[in-house]
Amino acid sequence: MDQLYYNVNELMEGLRFEYLSTGQKIIRKAIVFHETRIPFLYSLTLGDIDADGKLSTESRSNNGDMAKNLATVHRTVEQFLINNPRALIIFSGNTASKTRLYQIAIAKYLDHFLDRYLIWGIRCDNDQRETFQLNQAYQGFFITNKVLSS
Repeated sequence: MDQLYYNVNELMEGLRFEYLSTGQKIIRKAIVFHETRIPFLYSLTLGDIDADGKLSTESRSNNGDMAKNLATVHRTVEQFLINNPRALIIFSGNTASKTRLYQIAIAKYLDHFLDRYLIWGIRCDNDQRETFQLNQAYQGFFITNKVLSS
C-alpha cells in the first residue's frame, strides 16, 4: 500500500495509537485495540479525541484526508499484528457508509493484503462470515496474520 500515512504515537503497550490528522484542520485521532472476552480477539476503534480527552466515534470531521487516515489505520493494524501475531481483529464502521468505505479500501488493496493477511467479511444478508469477496456487501470484517493458517 503505497499511500501517505500519518506518524503515530504508540501508547498503552501497543493497544492505542494516536496521531494528528492535518487536513483542512488539525484533529487529534486515536486507533484503539480493545481485547474482548475471547482470547486473542480484539476490536478496532477509530475516533476523534475530544477536548476532554474522550474518544468520539460519532464525529464526522470530513477533514479532506480520508486516504491518509485509512493508510494510517492500515499501518497500525500492521504494527499491531506484528506485535501480536496470534491476534484476530474485528472491525466495522459506526455507520453503513463508513463500513462500505472500509470495504472499498480492502477491495482496492486486496492483492497486497492477501500476501500477509487472512480477511473475512460478515455478510449483510445472513450474518455469516466468509473469506472476503469482491462485490459482496459486508457489515464487518476480521483480519489476522496469514502465518497462522500454515
